[in-house]
Amino acid sequence: MSSSPARRRTARFLGLASLGLGTSMLVSPMGVARASGVDDSPNALPVITAVGVRELVHASGLLAGRPGWAWTRVVGDALDLTAMGVALSHRRGERYRRLRAATAAAAGLALLDLLTALRSRRARRTAPDLTPVTRPTTGLVAPLIDVRPALAGESRKPVTRRADAAPQPAGDASAASAAAAGGGTGPTP
Repeated sequence: MSSSPARRRTARFLGLASLGLGTSMLVSPMGVARASGVDDSPNALPVITAVGVRELVHASGLLAGRPGWAWTRVVGDALDLTAMGVALSHRRGERYRRLRAATAAAAGLALLDLLTALRSRRARRTAPDLTPVTRPTTGLVAPLIDVRPALAGESRKPVTRRADAAPQPAGDASAASAAAAGGGTGPTP
């Protein structure tokens, strides 16, 4: 599925955020625990390390420009916000203020994740119906067609050959190579 450049940019931004968060959580889990106000918890370091690994997994799909991977972040955000809410009930003073600020930042990113995920879903439903690609003969056995509808479980539409696109003889290698180079006399798309 092709998506708009704005959706891909947002996905890449979220991927960079995941990359930064994941790297910092793996490089300095104690620093992250201190900054977020959970440094007094015995469970904080293993949880922060696991979340760091998860963030790097999110980054891999999002940096590839796949907005649909924002759904993985939405699920992770739900887990993180739940854990932060539980931790907030056990904190007082300065730790409470730091955790509240970290929770607000996580909620802001969660909102951006959810909006990106919803947009990617809407874009998938409203994607234009793509037609088979018609090109001069390439030596391929089958014509180049878009297989994404088949992967999505949609029924196959019959592929019809255009009347003006006559097949080239198999033994005429010079005409086939000239057509592939753009110098053929056949129709060009």
